[in-house]
Amino acid sequence: MKRISAVFSLVLLVALAVTSYGATYYVATNGSDNNPGTQALPWLTLQKAVDTIASGDTILVQPGTYVGCRIRYSGAAGSPKTLKANGAVLINAPGTLCRRPSDIEIISDDFGTTPTSYWVIDGFEVINSPKWGIDGITPYNITVQNNTVHNNGTSGTFTGIHQGFCNNALVQNNTSYSNSEHGLYCCNSADNGVARANLLYSNGSEGMHMNGDAKQGGDGIMTGWVVEKNKAWNNTNHGFDGDSVEYTTWKNNLAYDNGSKGLNIYNVDGKTNARYDKVYNNTFVTKPGAYMPLTFLKGRAKTGGNNNAVQNNILYSADYTNTMRGSMGYVSTWMSTFTSDYNILIDRLGVDDNRNTYTLAQWRTTYGKDMHSINCFDLNVLFNNAAGKDFHLKAGSPAVDAGTTLTEVTDDLDGLARTAPYDIGCYKY
Repeated sequence: MKRISAVFSLVLLVALAVTSYGATYYVATNGSDNNPGTQALPWLTLQKAVDTIASGDTILVQPGTYVGCRIRYSGAAGSPKTLKANGAVLINAPGTLCRRPSDIEIISDDFGTTPTSYWVIDGFEVINSPKWGIDGITPYNITVQNNTVHNNGTSGTFTGIHQGFCNNALVQNNTSYSNSEHGLYCCNSADNGVARANLLYSNGSEGMHMNGDAKQGGDGIMTGWVVEKNKAWNNTNHGFDGDSVEYTTWKNNLAYDNGSKGLNIYNVDGKTNARYDKVYNNTFVTKPGAYMPLTFLKGRAKTGGNNNAVQNNILYSADYTNTMRGSMGYVSTWMSTFTSDYNILIDRLGVDDNRNTYTLAQWRTTYGKDMHSINCFDLNVLFNNAAGKDFHLKAGSPAVDAGTTLTEVTDDLDGLARTAPYDIGCYKY
């Protein structure tokens, strides 16, 4: 069983944020790759730039439209290499060395056997890739931030931002929409990453998909992620999901109007059922015809299924009259170590893929869970303007002051500090 300490993970993520004072180089549409890459004499292509700079250096790409690049040479711990848009920069096709082909590839060889590490990709608009928009295979300590990635996967079913086998990834403040598969796909035994403050909408499958995917190699388990302050809406399937994900926290996320579930935690392709996962202070709202806001499903693996926790969440299903729907589905044989309480529910909960459903009163009697949770059937009682997709709490909402203090949750989706008594949901009143 993998378990990387929280302190070690924090040190690694802090190292990602440290920028050394290296040189700055420039790329511009009127440049030449025979130039020295200065502001006065910039390079022409991204490929020339990423192949040339040293650890700690920064590439500033001037406004304009470019083809992408294949990032093959690593930076260093504490001195990442940075590829940054310096204004409105559009990348609309793979570069000449891109082989998968994706617009921006972070991969040193065709099969990802040699990792390319310590890079920051910052501020680009990435569109029209035949496959993935920003695509990483075995990159370690990669930051992908402030990018707008959309309408990628023109040759099939592919993702906007893809990070495979990427330990210590930081994916933050990106907007990923209208891609043919997922908005964000983190997969293949990738551990200790952070997905924060991304907007993920109108994608062909999930907003964010996490998948241990044992058939691709590695241990088939994703460990130690923090998924926080993201918004996922109007995606064809789930807002968020996790296949064989353990020791991971989903907090302060908002999912609404997705085709199926808000968050689905399960085991199909990986090697463990959910264990030690925490779902804290999220707001998951499903629309008519969709499935459930939150589900845990048991897969083939015999291990896992223990010590999961669900607290301070709003779990609302518009199909509350449907006996096969509800606020949450769990697994009956995992109940002894399951913590679930202080949630807003719709008076129906299920077990074992909803083969049995319970009212809140029956759930309490049968399993002893959600003793402080509250039923609420009216979105207009909970939120400022649910019809207008404003899911901030309104005055008098039953979610106000109804939660429990959680040390892992110090603020809300807007960054406002939480103070006791905690409110339920992703927003503090």
